[in-house]
Amino acid sequence: MRFAPTDEQLELGRTAQRLLAAHARNNVLPPPWDAIPQTLDRELQASLAELGLLGLGVPERRGGSGGGIADLCVVAEQVGSALPVLPFTATAAVAAVLAEHPESPGIRSALTGVVDGSVIAVPAWETFPADMVPGRRAGSLSLTGMTVDGVLAAVPFGLDADLLLAFADDAGARPRPVLVELAEPTTERTPVDSLDVTEPMASLRLTGARAQPLGPLGAHTIARMLTVLSAELIGTGRRSLEGAVEYAGQRRQFGRPIGSFQAIKHVLADRSVQLDAARMLVKVAAHALDTGDMDADVAARTALAAAADAAEAVTADALQIHGGIGFTWEHRSHVLLRRARARRSLLGTPAHRLDVLADRLLGSSNQS
Repeated sequence: MRFAPTDEQLELGRTAQRLLAAHARNNVLPPPWDAIPQTLDRELQASLAELGLLGLGVPERRGGSGGGIADLCVVAEQVGSALPVLPFTATAAVAAVLAEHPESPGIRSALTGVVDGSVIAVPAWETFPADMVPGRRAGSLSLTGMTVDGVLAAVPFGLDADLLLAFADDAGARPRPVLVELAEPTTERTPVDSLDVTEPMASLRLTGARAQPLGPLGAHTIARMLTVLSAELIGTGRRSLEGAVEYAGQRRQFGRPIGSFQAIKHVLADRSVQLDAARMLVKVAAHALDTGDMDADVAARTALAAAADAAEAVTADALQIHGGIGFTWEHRSHVLLRRARARRSLLGTPAHRLDVLADRLLGSSNQS
């Protein structure tokens, strides 16, 4: 089993890093207190599309850039580190579903638009079943024929989105996935406060919005969503840890760098080991998906549990290591912590994630 990155993946990571770094020079992190973004960065979105990064993991025969989930995770980790105002993992989730449902001209057209950046498509995570995204449910939609109605409390990049991937109740039956067109006058959008200052939210009121019902999502697609989210969290944790290590080497107390103190040194070492272990589990999940392993779903949920825990622990400890300056708005520590905590709200508590993972493991055991 090979986990060392290929030359192509190394170059892919460097390309994404250079692009995001160039963007960051003109877009400070955190944003000014009185200028928190409400919409995505269209220029950066176009740049990612031009390089084919929005089509990673989508087969070339369906208009994508090809590549595997491991390649997609390389870019997701860089995005998680840079935290641009961009729905990269959200777009990747929708693209995965559309690539699984290419049977109609409408779906094919939507996938083409997502890949070339002309269509902004995001998931309404709050409608997803709890075994897929085990966070708190906040909204619901009702499907009647080819239209949906309902109110969603917090949709990422809801002010920008053209398409919405959601689950809707169908005449009392089990909620089914639908692709919703967000257009006037059937969509009413209202910005709402977001814990994560790099992922603006909006509430949506849908009244007779056109919708394309989709078939059930495959286990591979769900595992892919969770693995990419996990890779993004690894990037956030990595940047937070690197910042804490750098600060601990510069900040001096009692004539010594604070990084030489045992309490600081051990915390940083522990978090580094925790993050490395989680990163390896993400690689295992990506490998399982790329090779069609039957245990890919379990691997993805294991990676998610480890990555979410590591990101939250690393970002919290990194803020503490920075001391008073870490609590100021101008320092990026709180931005990284906010991303980790926002993902916890989305993905559920550690206990909930482990419960879902245990159900999967016991189910696999009973079937064997």
